[in-house]
Amino acid sequence: MVDTAAWLVDRVIPEVPVRQWVLSLPYRVRHLCAYDADVCACVRRILVRAVSGYYERRARRLGKPRPRAGAVAFVQRFDSALRVNVHFHVLWTDGVFAHEPGRGRAEFCEHGEVSDAAVGRLVRAIRDRVQRCLRRRGKLPAVGDEALDAADGGVDLLAELSAASVQGRTALGERAGDRDLRVGQGTRHEPFVKGALCAELDGYSLHAAVRVEGRDRDRLEHLCRYAGRPAIAAGRLVELADGRVAYTLKRRWKDGTTAVVMGKQVLMERLCALVPRPRRHLVTYHGVFGPAAGIRQWVVPQGEAAGEGGDGEPNAASGENGGEAAELAELEPIERRQLVVPHAPRKRRRGPPRRYPWADLLRRVFGTEVLECPRCGGRRKVLAAIHDPESIRKVLAAVGLSAEVPGFLPARSPPRQRELEFDG
Repeated sequence: MVDTAAWLVDRVIPEVPVRQWVLSLPYRVRHLCAYDADVCACVRRILVRAVSGYYERRARRLGKPRPRAGAVAFVQRFDSALRVNVHFHVLWTDGVFAHEPGRGRAEFCEHGEVSDAAVGRLVRAIRDRVQRCLRRRGKLPAVGDEALDAADGGVDLLAELSAASVQGRTALGERAGDRDLRVGQGTRHEPFVKGALCAELDGYSLHAAVRVEGRDRDRLEHLCRYAGRPAIAAGRLVELADGRVAYTLKRRWKDGTTAVVMGKQVLMERLCALVPRPRRHLVTYHGVFGPAAGIRQWVVPQGEAAGEGGDGEPNAASGENGGEAAELAELEPIERRQLVVPHAPRKRRRGPPRRYPWADLLRRVFGTEVLECPRCGGRRKVLAAIHDPESIRKVLAAVGLSAEVPGFLPARSPPRQRELEFDG
């Protein structure tokens, strides 16, 4: 179990302001990014370079030496109606890290307020760069963006499923080409108002209004979980009496739609189209957060090199200085386990252990508090971990539980499975 949000908050993003930039794409580009992982990576690089350049150019005008921005990019392949909708949630440090050679540290320079005009210029630059890149690759026609065809991409079944999912249509079967049934459409009368720091141009939409202060780690973790959430929320999926399924939207759409209804075959088509391509990362690190960044060690939170072992406790020193090291470990055990915020060396905070306990992971990922007694509400304490099989059997027998390992049942086929013919 890996808790990506906890890792980002505790080990990657320092205590600096963070701004979320969200890029949405037009239909044809969504379709290309959905089934072509190289195109998706190209669009992501264009977004990262454009916004990072915006931060770094402003810092250079202020006289900051060698400014570098840092970002964590999430690729989301879905929308609230289970359609393929590739878009990007990128968390940027709202400022840059300036570094002078030989100083041995990086200084964080907070960025001023982002303006609506700056967001408009950025979305125009991103649109132009994406279209030039796709035309060089032969993915777009020479003049404008044409309407998306469900058969675009050749006879590839995955491309056909992706194209139909982008448009909210059925791809296969007798009802191929039909749109999803919408519930509540046409019931909203108030006009749609575009929010602050949001710009749209030819289907490209850029939003940058969400900002988290550096000390608000809980909200930052919530934002990371939102950007990296799964495609399906099981609580919003309901089976209807006629066998179809209804998926409730997270928010009401501009036309008043509150839910979409589809058949089970269409649901399986959507799930197939939502599966990301193999061996492709959906979370990437850029700028100073990149694994090969030269100043990464002075930016990300990390433990002090002296005296920290694998479990976060001070190491016992050996040799002629062992007595002095042991005395320091006894007198200052807390300071030796603290983390140094690299861009502010005098500022310290308690750091997390190198390995998260299973109880913490279950609480942060699934919201389950396993160390809380369900009867009295008191706190449980881990007394020991038993590994000897004979001791385990004795303990289970003492509390009235079976010590036999349950057997695995063979896998069954889905009900009413049809016979499929395969070529040879």
